[in-house]
Amino acid sequence: MKRSFRLAIAGAILLAGFAMFAILAGLRSTPLPSNPPKPFQEVETITARKGDLAVTIAAQGVVEPVTVTRAAAEVDGLVVAVSPQLEAGGVFQKGDVLLEIDPSDYEAAIAQAKSTLSDAKLALAEEEMRARQAERDWNRLATPGQTPSDLVRRLPQLEAAKARVEAATAALARAEKELERTKLRAPYEGRVRAKLADLGSRVGRGEPLAEFYATDRFEVRLPVPRQDAAFLEIDGREIELREPGGRGRTWRATLHRTEGEIRRDDRTIVVVARLDGASPDAPLPGQFVETGLPGRIVPGIVRVPRRAFATSDRVMVVGDGHTVTTRPVEILRTERDEVLVSSGIEDGEQLCVTALAAVIEGMEVKVVSRDGVPVAAPPDAP
Repeated sequence: MKRSFRLAIAGAILLAGFAMFAILAGLRSTPLPSNPPKPFQEVETITARKGDLAVTIAAQGVVEPVTVTRAAAEVDGLVVAVSPQLEAGGVFQKGDVLLEIDPSDYEAAIAQAKSTLSDAKLALAEEEMRARQAERDWNRLATPGQTPSDLVRRLPQLEAAKARVEAATAALARAEKELERTKLRAPYEGRVRAKLADLGSRVGRGEPLAEFYATDRFEVRLPVPRQDAAFLEIDGREIELREPGGRGRTWRATLHRTEGEIRRDDRTIVVVARLDGASPDAPLPGQFVETGLPGRIVPGIVRVPRRAFATSDRVMVVGDGHTVTTRPVEILRTERDEVLVSSGIEDGEQLCVTALAAVIEGMEVKVVSRDGVPVAAPPDAP
C-alpha cells in the first residue's frame, strides 16, 4: 500500500513538471531577426587649401653696440686727472678728455727735441755755407776742364747735415705725439661701460684705462635655424623688434648681413640687424628682443595641422566614400602648430584631424564636422 502510494505521488509530480514545461514553452516568444548598424569612427575634417606662403621666421636676440672700444695707455706715467664722465654709464662727446697722464716727462722730451732740431738746422746752414765756399775755391784754383769730385764739393757732408735735420724733426714730432697720448680723448660720441684706471694709478703702455661704446648705432644678432636660412632675403628690409613680456615697446631695424658661417654649437646662421642708437627711445645694450624675419614667397603651399599626420610624413585623407587613407607628403618646414606641405595634397581634399588609435587603409569613418561646422549625415550614410 505504501509503495503504490509513493509511486502515485512521484507520477503526479512528474506529470505536473511536464505540464509546467509545456506551459512555459508556450509562453516563449521567438525573437525577430535583427541587423544592427555597423559602428563607425566619428572624425572631423578640414579642407586643404593651396596658397602662396610668405615665410616669416621667428628669431630672438640681444641688442649690442656696433662699436666697442677698450682704451689702453699709450705712454707710461701717473694718472693725474679723470673726467667726471669717466664712470660706468657716463655719456661723453667726441673729443672729450676722459683721462690724463702726467705730461711733465713728455714736455721735457719736446724741449730736448726742439733743441736738437735747432742744432741740426744750424749745422746744416754752416755746411751749406762751406759747400758754397768750396765751389768758389775750386772755380778759382782748378785747371780749366777739370771736374770736381763730390767730396770736394762737400756733398756727403751736406747730405748728412740734411739727414740730421730730418731725424731731429721726426724726433720732435714723435715727442709731441707722445705728449698728446698722455690724454685719453673720446674717439666718438658714446657711453662708458667700465672705468679701469683711476686718479693716482700708475699705468704702463698697454694697460687698460676704460671701456666704452658708440651710441650712434646698435645691432642685434638673430640666430636662425639652418633649414630656415634658405627662405631668408637679406636685402635691407626693415623689421620690427619687440620687447617681450607684454610691455609693448617696439623699435625699427634694418637687416644688414649674415655672419657667413654656420655656428658649431647650435648649427644656426646668425642674421645681423642694425638700428639707430641715437634716437631718444632707443633700447639699451643688453635689451632682449624678438622679431619675425620676412622670407621669400613660396607658391602652392598647404598648411596642415600636426594632428592630421598619421606618421611623421604621411597625412590622413578622407575620400568621397568616407574612407581614410594615408598619403606621403613633402614637408617644406614645420612651425609650432602647423606643418607646411609643398606637395602630396590636392586643393580641396579633406584631411582627417581626429587622432585615431589605429589607422587601417580604407577604414570607413563618419564625418561629423567639416572645417569646424557640424555635418548632418543622411540616415543611410555612415
